[in-house]
Amino acid sequence: MKKVLLAAAVASLGLSAAHAAPTLYGKLNVSLNQVDNNDWKGNDQTQLNSNASRIGVKGEEKLTDSVGVIYQAEWAISTDGSGSDTDLSARNRFLGLKFKDIGSVKAGQYDSYFKTSAGRYQDIFNDDTNLDITKTMYGEERLKNVVGFETDKNLLIPGLVFSVMAQMGENDSSNYSTKKRDSFGSGVSTSLAYDNKDLGLAAAVAGNFGVQGAYNALSLKGIESDAVRVTGSYDFTKVGLAGLVLGALYQHAEPSDAPSAASLAGAVDKDGKTLGLDKRVGQNLEENAWLIQATYNILNTPWTVKGQYQSAKTEWDGGDRKLDQYGVGVDYNFNKQTRFYGVLAQQKRDWQSNDDKKTVYGLGMEYNF
Repeated sequence: MKKVLLAAAVASLGLSAAHAAPTLYGKLNVSLNQVDNNDWKGNDQTQLNSNASRIGVKGEEKLTDSVGVIYQAEWAISTDGSGSDTDLSARNRFLGLKFKDIGSVKAGQYDSYFKTSAGRYQDIFNDDTNLDITKTMYGEERLKNVVGFETDKNLLIPGLVFSVMAQMGENDSSNYSTKKRDSFGSGVSTSLAYDNKDLGLAAAVAGNFGVQGAYNALSLKGIESDAVRVTGSYDFTKVGLAGLVLGALYQHAEPSDAPSAASLAGAVDKDGKTLGLDKRVGQNLEENAWLIQATYNILNTPWTVKGQYQSAKTEWDGGDRKLDQYGVGVDYNFNKQTRFYGVLAQQKRDWQSNDDKKTVYGLGMEYNF
């Protein structure tokens, strides 16, 4: 009997060596929030939010000495039973190949490189149902039907990574698009990122070309746009201010020359109703957005305090609108996996004369596994 068990154990070890098991991972992030003027019409709401909770599997397996397969499949989890993501809806997922010391090719649906260029020290309220920068500025898209390439972090200069993805349009035209999006590279997202932990410096420049996105101030979605984003952060621990990190982001977005700019002149919603905007909204439409943030990890304690200010101004011939948000947060980190946190933030619309501010405050808990 012992020999049988030993043989089974040896066989299972051999199987594990040949086929690496996938990693199960996830994040549950639940918060209790009070939202004053939730609908921008003066009505308040108490919310239990799931904040982009998720579960997934990922892994890689060696095929030859120089090539391996990589994969990921991730689903949204509505911990509160509702939320911005439909329960078990598709998040990041891909299948690809990893070439030793060169880079990786991935095909599927996953965050644009424009989006991921904003790291943890730019979008400090990332995933928050109310406060994520996707609520104020263009560029926070997860793109379907893409093939992407990412260089190895040591291919060019240590810490420097170049990434580019091409989207197959598959006729995913929006209400503001007249061009068939049915070819390789109907949309392109790219970034050049540098991360040097020894220097405490991280920076990136990213671009979108013909990528559909939202202009929040005008409630417009699916606008084919060209955009550039520049981000950066610096850890002042390297110069004697231990625990302090400053981060910033700037971006410019405008509809692609064709067809979005022309088709926007009609400015109708999905039901064919006019949006009530100036008819010239399709002329010279652009959005300029920026943010600054500070994060301070209090030395020898589990406490972190952080603050952020962000602004997005949308302009067109005939008008402009501005969205502003400022907020502060406090984290209590039990360990690398678990944190409790509190937030207080306010958004402001400059084009509304009444009920122009929405205030969010609450407490939450996040657990990563």
